[in-house]
Amino acid sequence: MADIHAYDAIVVVTPKDFKRVECNNERIVQYLPVRKVLFVGSEELGQMVRESGLGEKAGFVNENDLIPFDAVYQCMSEVMADILQGRELPRGLVGWYYQQFLKMQYSRVCKDRYYMTWDGDTVPCRDFTMFAESGKPFFDMKHEYRDEYFVTMKALDARLGKVNDKSFISEHMLFECEYMEEMLKKIENREDIPGKTFWEKIFHTIRIEHIQENSFSEFETYGTYMSIYHPNVYEFRNWHSFRYGGYYFHPEQMSERDYSWLAKDFFAISFEKGHEVRPDLDNLFNNPVYQSKLTARQMVQIAQEESEGYEEVWEDGE
Repeated sequence: MADIHAYDAIVVVTPKDFKRVECNNERIVQYLPVRKVLFVGSEELGQMVRESGLGEKAGFVNENDLIPFDAVYQCMSEVMADILQGRELPRGLVGWYYQQFLKMQYSRVCKDRYYMTWDGDTVPCRDFTMFAESGKPFFDMKHEYRDEYFVTMKALDARLGKVNDKSFISEHMLFECEYMEEMLKKIENREDIPGKTFWEKIFHTIRIEHIQENSFSEFETYGTYMSIYHPNVYEFRNWHSFRYGGYYFHPEQMSERDYSWLAKDFFAISFEKGHEVRPDLDNLFNNPVYQSKLTARQMVQIAQEESEGYEEVWEDGE
């Protein structure tokens, strides 16, 4: 009998970002609790994966075999025609939505019951499972809120709205194909929304004045959908991850000692594009003396007292 908990992970990434986080890729392949890690992107990315030396556990899926980028680009250009007024649509803006659509569309080619999506700039700190003792998959919850995500999802389905005081956005998600496909069909069956595919209808649903603000979330939408239509399928877990790791560590300099220290507090650490270690924190978090005296969480909390802006928030317990 096939193991229903055997599944693959997909990592949607551009060639540039694959190269940028090259030092992370081996750890992603090694520690994700999956059968294979499939990097999804252009043919250029496929060549990089084949030459990476990541081994048989790493694979490649051509993004255009799932959804042609040019079709998404054309649709978004048409939706934004009044805003663009003849100007060319930036590819980067399309890419934000495109990578989400790829994650959703993968449910239609996946041969397993589940598949996982994982952000390429996020690195596992330790082993973990995506299933509770009950056998149910986990929704891993964090703290984030964007009102426009819920405006869009409610326009797609009037029943969808904020159902949890936390967020389903946690740099990864385990999707169950049956329910993702069900959700996509519901969207595509909306004859009152222009378009044929789910992604065309999402573009036509986003409020045009907010379309340049990344106003859709596949994680928030699927998590909300499941909570309303199939509330007993998943269990909830507080996901402790270190989102702004790039302000504290140089990823290419990370050692096993650093990861072992982080693993006591966190499942994973992220190195987002454009983040650089603050001068006052350089060679501080990777200092073995400080690591022996303080936990990673304690050090982050101390550092945040001296800074402004986004703060990491965690709750006790898993």
